[in-house]
Amino acid sequence: MTFEAQLKAYQNAFDVVDLVVSSVLTLELVLRLFGFGLVMLMSFWNSFDAIVVVGTLVLSLWSFTSENGTGSAIATLLRMRPILRIFRIVVVFERIKQRSAALKHAHRGSALQTPIETVLGTLYELRYHPSIKPSVQSEIDYAIYTIKNNKLYDAGEHMLNGQNIDKDTQDWLRDGLLRKNDASAVTPSPAAADVGAGTTDPDDKVGRPAGVGGLRKENSGITDELFPLVETARHHFNELMATVAEWDFDVFRVQEITKGNALTHMGYFLLRDLVEEHLLLDAHTLAVFLIEIQQGYVVLNPYHNAMHAADVMQTSNYFATRSAIAPFLRPLDRTLVLLAACIHDYKHDGFNNGFHIASGSELAIRYNDTAVLENFHVAQAFLTMKSSNCMLFSKLSTDDYKYSRDMLIQLVLGTDMAKHFEDVALFKANIMPQSLDERLEIKTLGDKKMLMKMIIHTSDVSNPAKVRVTMLRWTDRVVEEFFGQGDKEKTLGLVVSPFMDRTTLALKKMQLGFADFVVSPLFHVWANISHQVQVDGYTTLLDNREWWNQRDDNFKHAQIKGVVKDLLQDATVASGLLSRKLSTGSLPMVREGDGRAPASQAESDGGGSNKLELVVKETNKGGGTSDGPTSTTAP
Repeated sequence: MTFEAQLKAYQNAFDVVDLVVSSVLTLELVLRLFGFGLVMLMSFWNSFDAIVVVGTLVLSLWSFTSENGTGSAIATLLRMRPILRIFRIVVVFERIKQRSAALKHAHRGSALQTPIETVLGTLYELRYHPSIKPSVQSEIDYAIYTIKNNKLYDAGEHMLNGQNIDKDTQDWLRDGLLRKNDASAVTPSPAAADVGAGTTDPDDKVGRPAGVGGLRKENSGITDELFPLVETARHHFNELMATVAEWDFDVFRVQEITKGNALTHMGYFLLRDLVEEHLLLDAHTLAVFLIEIQQGYVVLNPYHNAMHAADVMQTSNYFATRSAIAPFLRPLDRTLVLLAACIHDYKHDGFNNGFHIASGSELAIRYNDTAVLENFHVAQAFLTMKSSNCMLFSKLSTDDYKYSRDMLIQLVLGTDMAKHFEDVALFKANIMPQSLDERLEIKTLGDKKMLMKMIIHTSDVSNPAKVRVTMLRWTDRVVEEFFGQGDKEKTLGLVVSPFMDRTTLALKKMQLGFADFVVSPLFHVWANISHQVQVDGYTTLLDNREWWNQRDDNFKHAQIKGVVKDLLQDATVASGLLSRKLSTGSLPMVREGDGRAPASQAESDGGGSNKLELVVKETNKGGGTSDGPTSTTAP
């Protein structure tokens, strides 16, 4: 056999083998397309592999069927087969590389894998699956990055991307709600460093400097004995307390009736039965505790004062007594919710965490720029209970005491606005029913703790969802306190915090931003949990937001009092008309079953005692001043 004949025989055999291999690879490609669909070709390497396989098969068929003497063009094409085979090898190596990466991440934890390692391993395997689109692969890459860097519930700059948000609102979000605990890069000026100086223990005094309207002055006017309210005031108080579990409860009226002692009276009303039955304490201890706590609130703070604590306590009671929520709270849990509301801003100085951090105050140094005021409030509350002989948990078992202390700490720390977006995301992901036909389920202690934290946090920021006159009265007080901080920041040479400059405040913008980014997401979750919250709070919030949206862009803080006055006058006129109709019997008859009935006993009573009693005959010495409540009386 001549050399040419041998070469031709080898060439024919090679062509047959090449055709068989190409056919097998083509069959594999067809099966993959059948199994994964055309979406597989959206990957560059899969598309490139398909082109190489099909091209190799075509050239193999061409070589096998063509005869010698075929034109030079075909001969040139046939010489491309080795190049295609090299490309095929490159594709194979890339697949091996991807698969090795997936296996490496999937099994790096060996037998003792943590849940996060298991999740990441699954995502890595999914990432390199041939049917995954490149766009989905990018999203998986982002998911892997987010999990690895513990950013699942982190609200960062990406929250602002693509949003039509004005600069003032962006600055406010960055300053308060998106701030990280270690993000303060402000070097305290010598003047700023003096804030809170001069105290031997930063926990002994808030250390608010004099000069901002004398706001350091504390609640006083405590008499030597606790007397019940006069008969007329007692009657009005009891009438109000009959509605304490309702959303439109008027805490301002309670403050008026009790002569500035809404916190002690309402706290006693809501807590007495719970404290006696579940903390095993007498009413005297509770009364002493409430007096001590109310004394600690700075009465001249426009907003963060004892009446705000009373408002948060009443609103927390509203949430805790909804029929969808109450079954998950033990009596001890409900007691802790009310106590947390009572102390959550204890000894607040009227400045926010950002001010303390930027000014380098002693409190910021003590608590390492982390939830500065929240840590201070709860620590001071426990110190007060201990030093004033009114430790509410003294008769609890060791386990219940540990549970109660931990829960109180977590509930108060949960009011830190820097954790707002993270907590709302967790609340939505873990607690909120995912469909309309699902009910609230609390499966773990962690779930219950989250539920209780969000009750306190929501109540703390619920003012925009209250009836309009109440909403505006709180807005007036918030802005006044903001202006006080802004003035002090100017005095200390600090950057004025967003919405705290009295010369540039855009009130409408501030209210819309707070409603849209803080309050509305919270109430959206609650509306999916409780229909009553949707009807009472969420609907009112949306109405108030629309009211603000219709205001002129130049609507000023000074105009609020006029609007409040008009609303109160309208309410008085309406009340007078109703009274006359009732006295003449001109109201239409209401059939049984008409009107809104409570969904459960928990929703209808709101807890607490139905009468006021003289409970303490013990001296509680304190300074007297005309600026504080005229008396502090126990129910």
